[in-house]
Amino acid sequence: MSIALPEWAVWLDVPCNKAKEKVRHRVLYGGRGGGKSWAIAQKIVERAARSPIRILCAREFQNSIRDSSKKLIEDWIARMGLRSCFTVTDTAIKGRNGSLITFVGLNGREAAIKSLEGYDLAWVEEAATLSQASLDALVPTIRKEDSEIWWSFNPRYPHDPIDAYFRAGIPPPGTVLLEVHWRDNPWFPAVLKRDMEYDRLRDPEKHAHIWEGRYLQRSEAQVFQNWQVIPFETPDDAAFRFGADWGFSKDPTVLIRSFIGSWGEGKASDERRAVADPKGKVLFVDCEAYAIGCPIDQTPALFAGSDTKRPPRWINTHASPGIERSLQSKIVADSARPETIDYMKRAGFRIEPATKGAGSVQDGIEFLKSYDIAVHPRCQHLIDELVHYSWATDRQTGEILNVLADKHNHVIDALRYAVEGAHRSRSSKFTFASSGRRVMSSREVEGYVLMGSSGDALFGRL
Repeated sequence: MSIALPEWAVWLDVPCNKAKEKVRHRVLYGGRGGGKSWAIAQKIVERAARSPIRILCAREFQNSIRDSSKKLIEDWIARMGLRSCFTVTDTAIKGRNGSLITFVGLNGREAAIKSLEGYDLAWVEEAATLSQASLDALVPTIRKEDSEIWWSFNPRYPHDPIDAYFRAGIPPPGTVLLEVHWRDNPWFPAVLKRDMEYDRLRDPEKHAHIWEGRYLQRSEAQVFQNWQVIPFETPDDAAFRFGADWGFSKDPTVLIRSFIGSWGEGKASDERRAVADPKGKVLFVDCEAYAIGCPIDQTPALFAGSDTKRPPRWINTHASPGIERSLQSKIVADSARPETIDYMKRAGFRIEPATKGAGSVQDGIEFLKSYDIAVHPRCQHLIDELVHYSWATDRQTGEILNVLADKHNHVIDALRYAVEGAHRSRSSKFTFASSGRRVMSSREVEGYVLMGSSGDALFGRL
């Protein structure tokens, strides 16, 4: 059963392009929300159900099958009522007619890519991250007669290999080049529309890149350079660090989950795996929860999904998935909303206010920059902020100022709060903690010992 798709999706079926050339490449690019992957997944299922073809679903980074497009294709098989036509295994999807859909990561595997000949169709998802080596290895490998390669991506930089190949000058013969945006999707989700409007009103530059598919402009004013988007498996022994930032009116409420570790060798010689290590130099971020204008009574559900207690302490009105172990783990949250923190405590969360003071934001940012930050691709809002978070610039001279711009920072603030304990434990500086007339004991300030006894108490490292 075929389901209606946007009008532009007809270009996934036409045998020839506008130049009357037999189609070899179908290239879909543009901003978020256009439904590119959604439409391609349906067409892949249609083709696999119609004839015994071999289809390769690839992306640059795929540490495990969960990082692939497999779940999206499985959903389309169910949606189209074709479950009886396919057998789904852990690593592949097989059609009863002999068709086969497999999934692979390309990064650093040029030799292995060259063994993938014999496929009728290859789909490269998130192609903006594709390396030149992967591109050079894949194109000549998919060489079966009448074979096709489909590419989908949100543009990043004009010098990215995929852009240089298709958009810088005359594209290869047989190319269908299609720009797709949110306005081309008649089923553009309301939740994405809220996110888009928030970006449009608050930051036109970010809106232009994320939603309109414009190129990013690299700038010396960008704060973070020490990060990468890469799939990884979270180790079972990870010591999670949660941080939360509260939304005000139309601002987002955010929860982030992270852990400190290092890279270890995977099962194959060219694979890496995340290893939990409190002394590691990598800050892994594997989950985020994000909602604009989230009501306080929906915040527990945003963080933890449905409550398992009976009677439930909150109602999960929007079927939020939440983040696993957020209810059992300590969360460090923005201290500007004590009433929200109290509400969350009453709902059963272990939550405490972050420490703030003069210079705390910049100090926290510098601490984050002391790590290599590995961001899982599902943490899209953190990725957006890491790309755009910048130092302020003088409007008249363009000079970069030593002041952090107050935008693109909600998820980053949550990440600062998440690692606050690690920051304190690593710091060897003396810190002033105002206690008023009350004297604080060493147990009340994590990692510090009391050195004074009245007014502003002075604490030093143990």
